[in-house]
Amino acid sequence: MTDLHPFGPTFKSLRESRGLNLKEAAANIVSPQFLSRFEKGEKGISLENFSRLLIVLGLEWNDFTTAYANQGGDCMEFPTIELDKHVKNAEDILTYAATYEKLFDTYLTDNPLQADMLLNSIKLGHYPTISKTDETVAKIQHIINHLMEIETFNSAELEIYCRIINHCPLELVEHMSKQLLFMYKQSTNTDTYIRILNAITYTAKHFSELGYYAKADEIIKKVKSLQTYERGYLSTPLMFLEMVHVYNQFRWNKPEAIPLAKNLLNYLESAKFIDFNYYSNLINAFTYYCHKLNKTGKELF
Repeated sequence: MTDLHPFGPTFKSLRESRGLNLKEAAANIVSPQFLSRFEKGEKGISLENFSRLLIVLGLEWNDFTTAYANQGGDCMEFPTIELDKHVKNAEDILTYAATYEKLFDTYLTDNPLQADMLLNSIKLGHYPTISKTDETVAKIQHIINHLMEIETFNSAELEIYCRIINHCPLELVEHMSKQLLFMYKQSTNTDTYIRILNAITYTAKHFSELGYYAKADEIIKKVKSLQTYERGYLSTPLMFLEMVHVYNQFRWNKPEAIPLAKNLLNYLESAKFIDFNYYSNLINAFTYYCHKLNKTGKELF
C-alpha cells in the first residue's frame, strides 16, 4: 500500500541528527504527540506548519528534499543523486546505464512525462553535436510540445531544453526566452537563478548563431538590467552570458565588441588565482573565438 504521508521518517532522521527531541522540534507549532505521529507516517501536515518545523531544525526546503532523495524518496533530485553514487568516471555511465534506466520503471509513476524528461536529460547529452533532422526532431517532439504548453519550468525541463535547443523550432525558443526572463525576475533562490540563467545564456547563444543578433542582444540587456540581490553569487554564469554578448557583438560586426572583449579578458586574467588551469584554458578559448569572429578590421588584443 502506498504511504500517504511519506515525509515523516526523513524529518525524524533530520531532527535526530540535529540533536532535538520531539518537544524541542515541535516548539509551539504542533504538539509533540502530533509530531510523533507525523514522523511515523500516520498523519499529514500543512505546508505552513511543515515549513515552520524546518525553520526550527535550521533547515531549508532544499536541505529536506536532498535528504529525502538520499533515503530513496520520490523527489526531483533523486535521479541525479542516484547517478552520482555510481558514476565517478565517464566510462561508468556505460556500465551503469541499463541499471539506471530501470529506476524509471517505478519512478514518478504519477507523472510519466516527467520521468521521461529526466531520463532523456541524461540520454540526450550528446544532442548538441548531432545535426538537426526530421528524425532527430521526431524523437523529441513530445518534449517540444510539453515545453510549449507550460509557462514555468523545473530543473529537469531547463536541463533538457539546453541540451535540445539546436533541434527546437524558433517558436519554442521565443516562448522560452519570454518565460525564462520572467522567471529570472521572480526567483529568490540562488540555485534556481543559476539554472534559469544558464538556459537564458543558451537561448541568447542560439539566437546569435542563427543570425538573430538583435534578439540575442535584447535578452542579454534585459538580464543585465535586473539587479537581483543574488548577483554576487552569479558571477560565473554571468561571465558566460557576457561571453555570449561579446561573440554576438562580433557576429553583428559592432565596434563596441572590441572594448567589451578587452574588459572580459581582463576579468578572466584576474580570476586566474581561483583556478589557474581552468581560467587559462578559458582565456585561450575566448581569445580564439574573438579573433575568429572579429571582422571589424580593428586591432583586438
